[in-house]
Amino acid sequence: MALANDTRISPVAVVQAQLDAYNAHDVPALLAIYADDAQQFQHPDTLLATGSGQIGPRFTARFAASKPHAQLLNRIACGKLVIDHEIVHGDTDDGVSAQELVATYEVEQERISRAWFSFGALSSLRVALPADVPAMNALIARSGVALSAGFYTPEQAESVTRHVFGVDTQLVADQTYFVIEREGAMLACGGWSRRATLYGADRAKSGPDPLLDPASQPGRIRAFFVEPGAARQGLGSMLMRHCERQALAAGFTALELAATLPGVPLYLASGFAVTEEFYLDLPDGIKLPLARMHKRL
Repeated sequence: MALANDTRISPVAVVQAQLDAYNAHDVPALLAIYADDAQQFQHPDTLLATGSGQIGPRFTARFAASKPHAQLLNRIACGKLVIDHEIVHGDTDDGVSAQELVATYEVEQERISRAWFSFGALSSLRVALPADVPAMNALIARSGVALSAGFYTPEQAESVTRHVFGVDTQLVADQTYFVIEREGAMLACGGWSRRATLYGADRAKSGPDPLLDPASQPGRIRAFFVEPGAARQGLGSMLMRHCERQALAAGFTALELAATLPGVPLYLASGFAVTEEFYLDLPDGIKLPLARMHKRL
């Protein structure tokens, strides 16, 4: 790493540069940050790689296998040690995954000399099954109320959860709705649709739900919900990446959705743009602001 005016680079800056290079899948930049004789361990003492001759190919293989992206949750620095708590998201040919990781870096002379990795729980995405519907509806009810705080009034959150939110079982039958699990616990659900319905559960439908034409119509993103205790861990982004990949494979070149206000930041970060703001009329005179959003794939 180049120094400007002989200014010393802090261990935190070195580790941040490592994270940036990792997310850019830039192996030469990573090797410039690691010392020539650096060592990587699986905590506490299982040696994974030594020196650039082993560390470089290890990074190359990792990037080719799953296109990982590390999401930093927390960082602690003490002297020459920097500890990162991360969620590492991976894309593969048959799905997506996310794994919790604690990485401890020892920085000496402005390069990483040793690194220890502690691997936590693995989150995996799979197709939702009919047997999952009760658990998904329960998760949706918890998420709809808790994660609306600060965006909707309690009355609005309770009304939309009661009257609109829920599983559209047609998507389960179409195998375009998914769940994310960690250690056997369901943490999120959501999907996309090749059908005309824009939002709502089974009870919101009043007739047939025709198929869309991928050549002339956008597919739908439908109903992402995250367990409140697992919010802001990248699970919504994990669902989105998988849905976009699936929609592209089905021939769609664009997606649209009706977003509740708590979901708008995720969809904006995923490349969607607001095309219309409107209100949904709910029982008891409650009006719920929504946003129609669109994205080219």
